[in-house]
Amino acid sequence: MKIKKITAFFAAAAAGSILLTGCAGGTDKETETAVQKEAVTEAQTQGDSGSEQETEAQMAGSTADAGNPDGQTGLFGNFETVTLEGETVTQEIFAEADLNMVNIWGTFCGPCIREMPELGELSDEYADKGVQIIGMLTDVTDPEDETAHLIVDETKADYTHLVLSQDLVDHYLSQVQAVPTTVFVDSEGNQVGEVYTGARSKEDWSAIVDELLGTIS
Repeated sequence: MKIKKITAFFAAAAAGSILLTGCAGGTDKETETAVQKEAVTEAQTQGDSGSEQETEAQMAGSTADAGNPDGQTGLFGNFETVTLEGETVTQEIFAEADLNMVNIWGTFCGPCIREMPELGELSDEYADKGVQIIGMLTDVTDPEDETAHLIVDETKADYTHLVLSQDLVDHYLSQVQAVPTTVFVDSEGNQVGEVYTGARSKEDWSAIVDELLGTIS
Protein backbone atom coordinates (compact mmCIF):
# COMPACT_ATOMS: atom_id res chain seq x y z
CA MET A 1 0.00 0.00 0.00
CA LYS A 2 1.07 3.57 -0.62
CA ILE A 3 1.13 4.48 3.08
CA LYS A 4 3.51 1.64 3.89
CA LYS A 5 5.79 2.51 1.00
CA ILE A 6 5.99 6.16 1.97
CA THR A 7 6.68 5.24 5.60
CA ALA A 8 9.46 2.88 4.53
CA PHE A 9 10.92 5.50 2.19
CA PHE A 10 10.94 8.14 4.93
CA ALA A 11 12.53 5.72 7.40
CA ALA A 12 15.32 4.97 4.94
CA ALA A 13 15.91 8.65 4.31
CA ALA A 14 15.94 9.50 8.00
CA ALA A 15 18.40 6.70 8.65
CA GLY A 16 20.78 8.24 6.14
CA SER A 17 20.62 5.48 3.54
CA ILE A 18 19.63 8.11 0.98
CA LEU A 19 22.78 10.18 0.66
CA LEU A 20 21.75 12.60 -2.04
CA THR A 21 21.64 16.32 -1.23
CA GLY A 22 19.45 17.38 -4.14
CA CYS A 23 17.19 16.06 -6.87
CA ALA A 24 18.10 17.71 -10.14
CA GLY A 25 15.15 18.43 -12.40
CA GLY A 26 13.04 15.68 -10.83
CA THR A 27 13.93 13.23 -13.64
CA ASP A 28 17.10 11.46 -12.37
CA LYS A 29 16.35 7.76 -12.71
CA GLU A 30 18.86 6.90 -10.00
CA THR A 31 16.76 8.69 -7.41
CA GLU A 32 13.50 6.98 -8.31
CA THR A 33 12.02 4.45 -5.91
CA ALA A 34 8.67 2.72 -5.77
CA VAL A 35 7.35 5.68 -3.79
CA GLN A 36 8.67 8.17 -6.31
CA LYS A 37 7.07 6.35 -9.22
CA GLU A 38 3.69 6.58 -7.53
CA ALA A 39 4.23 10.15 -6.37
CA VAL A 40 5.21 11.64 -9.68
CA THR A 41 1.75 12.04 -11.20
CA GLU A 42 2.02 15.72 -12.04
CA ALA A 43 4.44 17.71 -14.19
CA GLN A 44 7.98 17.71 -12.82
CA THR A 45 10.10 20.80 -12.26
CA GLN A 46 11.09 22.45 -15.53
CA GLY A 47 14.60 22.75 -16.89
CA ASP A 48 17.51 20.41 -17.60
CA SER A 49 19.47 18.62 -14.91
CA GLY A 50 22.53 20.38 -13.60
CA SER A 51 24.89 20.23 -10.69
CA GLU A 52 23.94 21.96 -7.46
CA GLN A 53 26.83 24.35 -7.93
CA GLU A 54 25.70 25.31 -11.43
CA THR A 55 22.10 25.76 -10.30
CA GLU A 56 23.08 27.96 -7.36
CA ALA A 57 25.33 30.12 -9.51
CA GLN A 58 22.67 30.53 -12.19
CA MET A 59 19.97 31.44 -9.73
CA ALA A 60 22.12 33.76 -7.65
CA GLY A 61 23.19 35.59 -10.79
CA SER A 62 19.60 36.22 -11.84
CA THR A 63 18.26 37.44 -8.49
CA ALA A 64 17.58 41.00 -9.63
CA ASP A 65 15.11 40.07 -12.33
CA ALA A 66 14.21 36.53 -11.27
CA GLY A 67 10.71 35.60 -12.21
CA ASN A 68 9.34 39.10 -12.65
CA PRO A 69 9.24 39.77 -16.40
CA ASP A 70 6.34 42.19 -15.95
CA GLY A 71 8.20 44.35 -13.45
CA GLN A 72 6.30 43.19 -10.37
CA THR A 73 8.10 43.56 -7.09
CA GLY A 74 9.27 40.72 -4.91
CA LEU A 75 11.01 37.50 -5.83
CA PHE A 76 7.76 35.63 -6.45
CA GLY A 77 5.84 38.57 -7.92
CA ASN A 78 2.07 38.74 -7.51
CA PHE A 79 0.69 35.22 -7.32
CA GLU A 80 -2.34 33.25 -6.25
CA THR A 81 -2.40 29.61 -5.26
CA VAL A 82 -3.85 27.36 -2.56
CA THR A 83 -2.42 25.53 0.41
CA LEU A 84 -2.67 21.79 0.93
CA GLU A 85 -5.61 22.63 3.18
CA GLY A 86 -7.37 24.32 0.25
CA GLU A 87 -6.97 27.89 1.52
CA THR A 88 -6.40 30.53 -1.16
CA VAL A 89 -3.25 32.57 -0.61
CA THR A 90 -1.37 35.33 -2.41
CA GLN A 91 1.99 37.04 -1.99
CA GLU A 92 0.47 38.69 1.09
CA ILE A 93 1.38 35.54 3.00
CA PHE A 94 4.90 36.94 3.30
CA ALA A 95 3.60 39.89 5.32
CA GLU A 96 2.85 37.50 8.18
CA ALA A 97 6.54 37.30 9.15
CA ASP A 98 9.70 39.39 9.16
CA LEU A 99 11.61 36.57 7.50
CA ASN A 100 10.11 33.83 5.33
CA MET A 101 11.99 30.62 4.63
CA VAL A 102 10.58 29.22 1.37
CA ASN A 103 11.52 25.57 0.98
CA ILE A 104 10.84 24.38 -2.57
CA TRP A 105 10.37 20.60 -2.68
CA GLY A 106 8.85 17.68 -4.53
CA THR A 107 7.10 14.52 -3.41
CA PHE A 108 9.57 12.49 -5.49
CA CYS A 109 12.62 13.90 -3.70
CA GLY A 110 14.28 11.88 -0.93
CA PRO A 111 16.52 14.69 0.38
CA CYS A 112 13.49 16.98 0.56
CA ILE A 113 11.58 14.51 2.71
CA ARG A 114 14.62 13.74 4.84
CA GLU A 115 15.01 17.33 6.06
CA MET A 116 11.32 18.04 6.60
CA PRO A 117 11.09 16.74 10.19
CA GLU A 118 13.74 19.21 11.30
CA LEU A 119 12.14 22.00 9.29
CA GLY A 120 8.97 21.28 11.25
CA GLU A 121 10.93 21.69 14.47
CA LEU A 122 12.48 24.92 13.24
CA SER A 123 9.04 26.24 12.34
CA ASP A 124 7.89 25.77 15.93
CA GLU A 125 11.07 27.13 17.49
CA TYR A 126 11.24 30.30 15.39
CA ALA A 127 7.53 31.12 15.21
CA ASP A 128 7.83 33.71 17.99
CA LYS A 129 10.95 35.25 16.44
CA GLY A 130 9.25 36.58 13.33
CA VAL A 131 10.18 33.64 11.10
CA GLN A 132 7.76 31.67 8.94
CA ILE A 133 8.57 28.50 7.00
CA ILE A 134 6.61 27.92 3.80
CA GLY A 135 6.81 24.76 1.73
CA MET A 136 6.33 25.21 -2.01
CA LEU A 137 5.57 22.06 -4.01
CA THR A 138 6.89 21.65 -7.53
CA ASP A 139 4.90 18.60 -8.61
CA VAL A 140 1.49 18.94 -6.96
CA THR A 141 -1.36 21.06 -8.30
CA ASP A 142 -4.22 19.43 -6.40
CA PRO A 143 -4.58 20.44 -2.72
CA GLU A 144 -6.14 17.04 -2.07
CA ASP A 145 -3.06 15.18 -3.30
CA GLU A 146 -2.81 12.08 -1.11
CA THR A 147 0.95 11.60 -1.39
CA ALA A 148 1.75 15.17 -0.36
CA HIS A 149 -0.54 14.93 2.66
CA LEU A 150 0.96 11.60 3.72
CA ILE A 151 4.49 12.98 3.52
CA VAL A 152 3.61 16.10 5.51
CA ASP A 153 1.83 14.01 8.15
CA GLU A 154 4.62 11.46 8.37
CA THR A 155 7.38 14.06 8.72
CA LYS A 156 5.33 16.34 11.00
CA ALA A 157 6.23 19.24 8.75
CA ASP A 158 3.01 21.00 9.66
CA TYR A 159 3.88 24.44 8.38
CA THR A 160 2.07 25.93 5.37
CA HIS A 161 2.61 24.18 2.04
CA LEU A 162 1.62 25.81 -1.25
CA VAL A 163 0.68 23.80 -4.35
CA LEU A 164 1.97 24.64 -7.79
CA SER A 165 0.18 27.35 -9.76
CA GLN A 166 0.86 28.97 -13.10
CA ASP A 167 1.64 32.25 -11.33
CA LEU A 168 4.42 30.63 -9.34
CA VAL A 169 5.84 28.96 -12.43
CA ASP A 170 5.81 32.20 -14.39
CA HIS A 171 7.36 34.29 -11.64
CA TYR A 172 10.04 32.01 -10.21
CA LEU A 173 9.66 28.25 -10.21
CA SER A 174 10.45 27.82 -13.90
CA GLN A 175 14.03 28.74 -12.97
CA VAL A 176 14.39 26.11 -10.26
CA GLN A 177 16.34 23.16 -11.62
CA ALA A 178 16.97 21.19 -8.43
CA VAL A 179 15.05 20.44 -5.26
CA PRO A 180 15.22 21.08 -2.45
CA THR A 181 15.94 24.72 -3.15
CA THR A 182 15.45 27.22 -0.35
CA VAL A 183 15.21 30.99 -0.56
CA PHE A 184 14.47 33.62 2.07
CA VAL A 185 12.27 36.66 1.54
CA ASP A 186 11.27 39.53 3.79
CA SER A 187 7.74 40.66 4.63
CA GLU A 188 7.47 42.35 1.22
CA GLY A 189 8.63 39.30 -0.71
CA ASN A 190 12.10 40.62 -1.48
CA GLN A 191 14.94 38.10 -1.43
CA VAL A 192 17.21 38.08 1.61
CA GLY A 193 20.57 36.31 1.40
CA GLU A 194 21.53 33.57 -1.03
CA VAL A 195 19.78 30.77 -2.86
CA TYR A 196 20.44 27.46 -1.12
CA THR A 197 20.31 24.19 -3.03
CA GLY A 198 20.33 20.84 -1.30
CA ALA A 199 19.21 19.65 2.12
CA ARG A 200 20.85 20.91 5.30
CA SER A 201 20.84 19.98 8.95
CA LYS A 202 18.76 21.74 11.56
CA GLU A 203 21.91 23.27 13.01
CA ASP A 204 22.98 24.65 9.65
CA TRP A 205 19.56 26.15 8.97
CA SER A 206 19.44 27.67 12.45
CA ALA A 207 22.76 29.42 11.85
CA ILE A 208 21.57 30.74 8.49
CA VAL A 209 18.24 31.96 9.89
CA ASP A 210 19.94 33.69 12.83
CA GLU A 211 22.34 35.46 10.50
CA LEU A 212 19.60 36.61 8.14
CA LEU A 213 17.44 37.84 11.02
CA GLY A 214 20.34 40.05 12.00
CA THR A 215 20.43 41.64 8.56
CA ILE A 216 16.78 42.69 8.58
CA SER A 217 16.45 43.80 12.20
